[in-house]
Formats: sequence, structure tokens, C-alpha cells
Amino acid sequence: WILGVAFTPDGKALGTARRDKTAKVWDLANKESLLTFPDHQNIVNNVAMTPDGVFGLSAGEDGSIRIWQATDKSKAIGKATKNMTGHGKAVFRLASYADVKNPLVASCSADMTVRLWNPVAGTAVKTLSGHTDWVYAVAISSNGQLVAGGAANGEVRIWKTDGAPVSSFNATP
Repeated sequence: WILGVAFTPDGKALGTARRDKTAKVWDLANKESLLTFPDHQNIVNNVAMTPDGVFGLSAGEDGSIRIWQATDKSKAIGKATKNMTGHGKAVFRLASYADVKNPLVASCSADMTVRLWNPVAGTAVKTLSGHTDWVYAVAISSNGQLVAGGAANGEVRIWKTDGAPVSSFNATP
């Protein structure tokens, strides 16, 4: 099963998150696997790429976000470079803001939080809380100023990336 996909910045390859505990990068022209990242301990739910395409990120059922070498600029292609932890429960989705100078990745989890990360440094930036159910959806606005999370109970919360709440509403009919 493919549970998540993400294009590389140049659009020539596609990352996939897989039920078999791996993330892969595929060459779209040749329809061939370029690399497999096998370091998760459970299902991989989603993938993202850094703005420069050098690193891939994968979100796992094991509660971690792993950063791995996605290009052949290093002999370590497909090898883990960082393991970002903090969620404590399954991480479902990743959203990235592809700004080379100020990259940002948002993640959402069964721990009812949205977290912001610096994918280059591999460090946590903010934890956004307030949801009362598992958060399955996350997005970053096109200008990188807002983050939204959507939970299983229909609740949507929006924050500024500095952590200030903007609004919340119930999106169920």
C-alpha cells in the first residue's frame, strides 16, 4: 500500500510512503526505484522532501520522523541522518514549506498535536496543541505564515507559525 507521496523539488522523482515500513524515491522518467529507506520500525504514513531535494523525511506509525539522504551527493544515499522524536504516538502526515532560507515541516499525530520542525537542522520548532482527537491532516499556507490541523472529530485549528492561535471550527456537516 502507498500511504503518502511527495514530489522532489525538480519534479523528476517521487517519494512514496509504504505499508512495508519503507520510504522509496522513484525516477518518474524510467519508473524505477532510486532508493529505499528501510529504517522505520512500523508502517510509513507519509513523506516530504527538503526544498533542495537533498533529504527526504518520512513519518511513521512508530511515532518518529526520520530524515534520510535522498540524493547521490553523498555515499550515504538512503541512510538516516536524523531521527526527530517528540510526538510519542503515530505520525500521520507531513506538510512542507519549501523555502530554502527558512524551511519548515509540519507534522500531525495521534497524540493530538501538530508540531513544526526545521528539516535541515532536524530540530523541533513549536508544538501546537488544542485538538481533542487524533490529528490526521496538516497543511502550511503558501506564504509559510499559517498552519492548519484537522482532527478525526471534525475539528480544524489554525495557528500562526509562531504558535499563536488564529481560529478553530468544526468542519463536520
